[in-house]
Amino acid sequence: MHTILVAASLTLGLALCIMILFRSQFVPSDGLLLIGLLGLSAAELLNAQALASSADVLAFERWSLAAHGLAFWALAGFSLVYARILQPHSLSRFQLLLLTACAALPTLPLVLPAPSLFFAPALHAPWVIPLTRLGFYHQLGLLLAVLFSLYNLEGTLTSATHVKRWRIKFFVLGLMAMLASQLLVISEVLLYRELDLTLSPTRQIGFLLGVLLMGYSLATRGGEEKIVFSRRLAYKSLVLFAVGVYLVSIGLLGQAMRQFDDLNKSTVIMSLSLLGGVGVLTLFLSETVRRKVKTDMCKYFYKDKYDYRLQWLDFIRRLVDVGDLKDLYQAVLLGFCENLGMGQAALYLRDARTGSFEPIHQWEMGAANTPLPPDHPWCQPPSFAGEVSDLRHVPPPPPAPAASFLVPLMHGPLFEGFILLDHPFNSREAYDEEDFELMEALAHQATSAILLMRLADELSAAREMEAMGKVSAFVLHDLKNLVHTLSLIVENAKNYIQMPEFQQDMLEALDNSMSKMMALIHRLRGVPSSEALRCEDTDLLELARESSKSVPDGVLSVHGDSVPATVDRAEMSKVLVNLFRNAMEASQGNRPVEVEVGREGQPYVKVSDSGCGMDEEFIRKRLFVPFATTKDKGHGMGIGLYQSKQIVEAHGGRLMVESQPGRGSTFTVLLPDAQPS
Repeated sequence: MHTILVAASLTLGLALCIMILFRSQFVPSDGLLLIGLLGLSAAELLNAQALASSADVLAFERWSLAAHGLAFWALAGFSLVYARILQPHSLSRFQLLLLTACAALPTLPLVLPAPSLFFAPALHAPWVIPLTRLGFYHQLGLLLAVLFSLYNLEGTLTSATHVKRWRIKFFVLGLMAMLASQLLVISEVLLYRELDLTLSPTRQIGFLLGVLLMGYSLATRGGEEKIVFSRRLAYKSLVLFAVGVYLVSIGLLGQAMRQFDDLNKSTVIMSLSLLGGVGVLTLFLSETVRRKVKTDMCKYFYKDKYDYRLQWLDFIRRLVDVGDLKDLYQAVLLGFCENLGMGQAALYLRDARTGSFEPIHQWEMGAANTPLPPDHPWCQPPSFAGEVSDLRHVPPPPPAPAASFLVPLMHGPLFEGFILLDHPFNSREAYDEEDFELMEALAHQATSAILLMRLADELSAAREMEAMGKVSAFVLHDLKNLVHTLSLIVENAKNYIQMPEFQQDMLEALDNSMSKMMALIHRLRGVPSSEALRCEDTDLLELARESSKSVPDGVLSVHGDSVPATVDRAEMSKVLVNLFRNAMEASQGNRPVEVEVGREGQPYVKVSDSGCGMDEEFIRKRLFVPFATTKDKGHGMGIGLYQSKQIVEAHGGRLMVESQPGRGSTFTVLLPDAQPS
């Protein structure tokens, strides 16, 4: 049996190492995990050799201690960085000091002779090795390293939320199972001050269980999910409490184990304790089980299902601790999901221009990606302000996604949007008036927070426009100086116009002033209205080729058919030049930019690049917004596409964009047909 466990541990451990090494998301911290797994495997192999060779048992066990020390040091380092977003000073000095101290664990057995750590075993029991005082302290160091790792892993798991916890749960549980089995054996060693090699199966069972859980997690739930580690949760550690209870219980268990003569019975008892502990932790971390327990406790022990003060404070803290609108949207959805036991959520907000409801943000609800028109049944204001709609037995009207509840977001009488909730963790939970009241209360606060932050963004944009106005005032001051120069020329011309020298100076001054004025006018020129356009029949292909001469040399190909259109040549050339420059900058000047002129129902000009592309959210929220730019500071003000869109629309046309991240972008200028003469 022991041989089978050792072989299975080595085989599966090596398979897990290969899976980690060759997975697509390998990160440097995985190297620490590989060292830990290989160290534990080597330690078990050395323990097996020690059991098989009683003559060299101390030598093998010395190397086994070194392998254990190396593994625990590596796993302690891995537990500090796994699935965490590391920032400057993320690791405290105390953590770094403990990690440095753990480096002594593999060093001591290598530099000290075996008699410094062990006494010679008795002839009738060569598998039981008494410890010296130094050996006892080394085992105590191993125990502290294991506790340090368990403490860090629990902090990582409790700081994760919803899907992030779902993705890393079994991986962390597997690693904790390995460490817990080591904790069982080390505590037994400290209790009796002797190494009992027959307890190796306990470690091997824990190692096998951990490998299976970690392999299952990597195969079915992907790699790690980065989280922000909560220091507040770190102080509320279940590990420290559980270990305290365990160390008391192990004393009682140790006394009971003395009654067994068969050593295999002791191993079975400890192994069952390990399996039971891992099973309890698995149930404890299940969102479904937690929701059911919470619901049943509220049902049988409390008058109200929710402690509204705690729910409210938790939700407020979420909304306050955000940096921008995207973070706020996610905080709102997570607040609803965690308070109401939901696995999916989506936020829809009304577009003031079109009246449609746009899917602004979603949490694990991938189907919520299509805007809903104003006449959609879900886009109608509720009969009673803030009334929650129960959709569990109502099929979703296309193109809406499936949902269990619709929570309206009301601002006074205005219907600003709604939140969809679906996939309750406890499918049998009965949602009643108390749940709906909590949804309505959270919705009121969420609406206020969203509108306030949107107003703050609008105020920021207004301030940017104000700053632009101040810049314009300085430029207008320069224009006034130029006009003053011209007035002096006119005044002096009355007396000196006949003098050749004056005529020459006047022409130079006029030319200089005109150049400066034209430059300033081009910089200050606003978007023209349709009445201000000087439209004429124009060959779009000829205009595109002419405009291409205004951009830097690059891989720009203009082709297509000669298509007539009625446009203002100067303004439309400005649009094309802006699109050409943006495409060449996106393509970094060394990849092709295609310009196609043609007609499909109406004249068009398509500009296609091979750049990095844009996602749908950026196109919808930022692409045509003034002063929103992705270029480096000093390389663009973020008003080119905004002005281009306004110019095209002033012609009665449309500026459209198609783009995917990593596949480039295509901008299409659609124009009306040429007006008949």
